[in-house]
Amino acid sequence: MAGGEKRGGGAGAGALGGAGCGAGAGALAGFAPGAGGPAGLLLPPPVAATALAALLLLALYRLTACPGLPAFALPPDKGGLPAPTYLLLLPGNASALPPPYSLHLLPADDRDTLIDVRPFSFRAPGPDAARACGAGGGDAPLLLVLVHSAPANADKRRTIRDTWASPAAAPPGRAALDGRLRVLFMLGAVDDAATQRALDRENQLHGDLVQGSFRDSYRNMTYKHVMALKWAAYRCPGARYLLKTDDDVFVNSPELLRFLARELSPWGARRLILCVPFPYGYVKRSWRSKWRVSPKEYPGRLYPRYCAGWAVLYSPDAVFLLYREAQRAPYFWIDDVHVTGTLAARVNLSQTPLGSLALTQLQMQALVDAAPGADPPPYAAHFLFGSPDMLKNDLYKLWDYVQRGRS
Repeated sequence: MAGGEKRGGGAGAGALGGAGCGAGAGALAGFAPGAGGPAGLLLPPPVAATALAALLLLALYRLTACPGLPAFALPPDKGGLPAPTYLLLLPGNASALPPPYSLHLLPADDRDTLIDVRPFSFRAPGPDAARACGAGGGDAPLLLVLVHSAPANADKRRTIRDTWASPAAAPPGRAALDGRLRVLFMLGAVDDAATQRALDRENQLHGDLVQGSFRDSYRNMTYKHVMALKWAAYRCPGARYLLKTDDDVFVNSPELLRFLARELSPWGARRLILCVPFPYGYVKRSWRSKWRVSPKEYPGRLYPRYCAGWAVLYSPDAVFLLYREAQRAPYFWIDDVHVTGTLAARVNLSQTPLGSLALTQLQMQALVDAAPGADPPPYAAHFLFGSPDMLKNDLYKLWDYVQRGRS
């Protein structure tokens, strides 16, 4: 979603309604229609059948979608990390694998199409591929960050340029980012000529806006997400990783670059979607909800497992698979659900949880309010993302905290 468009628990994300993962499965033992209940009473067949069906569904949920401890947060004495569904590229296998994708697999008219927008074009294509992605003798970036931003959010974009996208984000031992990090802002078209002139001036100054030829609006969020995938696939195929985020999110860029190079792989990965996943979400039908979806738009009652869209890390092959599928699929306006849920399931990609690498609201606030010289909490050293919907002042304070910790 574009910055300023609040996510909250949007799209019905995720609460289990009090049914914990550890509850329910054991209750199946010895329970059958007509069997005695807890007090030894004989249940009527319809009631027993309903109860058994509920317990079977709960057991199935535990087997398929129940979230345990997040990845990257499991203590070693509890079995370590779960088996990953992605592949890290290392010197031993990187050269043996084929390129992550080929644009020749796309239809001939794909370049001028964005889902059902024809003709599609980039009004402000942003910096050329040579500057953005290291062509012409340089290296492709380790991390390409595409930030969803609303046209009016110039102040939020300025804050990001001043903080986690600034040259001060260079890893320890490096005087500059050396092309390892590239941050661009994704926008749609505007109707107001004065606003467009302001965007043009901003882009002339910074060269980091990518503006597509669809109207920038709340229900066009999926166009923006797929446009980001399109830009990455066509303009920056050499990037090792792509981060999709919002303009009110704090990215701990020095730690993220270290994490990608040392905890994952500097050569990249395959089939990776790293995010904060929701195991499911209820489809909102109420007219009072801004997330209301009609049965015609989405006939089901539950969304599939999907990512909170404020921080999603993709490998380049995942970018291409999701982009190609989005170009084929009917439009659905809730981009988190559509791209990282429905489309990911269609191309058989799984979401890997960020776990403790993303701060909670309380953790973020504790760091923002921390006095200089105070002992840092355990999570302060290695977090990658702040909580979403951050205020400008808090984002500056959190960047100052990160900088103090590096000095």
